Amino acid sequence: MAKKTTPSPAPWQELEAQAYHAYREWHVWLVLRERELAARIGKRRGEKSPAPEGEKK
Repeated sequence: MAKKTTPSPAPWQELEAQAYHAYREWHVWLVLRERELAARIGKRRGEKSPAPEGEKK
């Protein structure tokens, strides 16, 4: 993404906005990371990786 060329009114406001968005997206990141780790562990053990939700038979 391109950075803003106009300076923010206070130097901490941009950091505060980034922190807010990171906080809002944290639970999504955790779910994705958990799936990634489960797939890696399954490959090491020689198991099939679990089917994504919605594709269960």
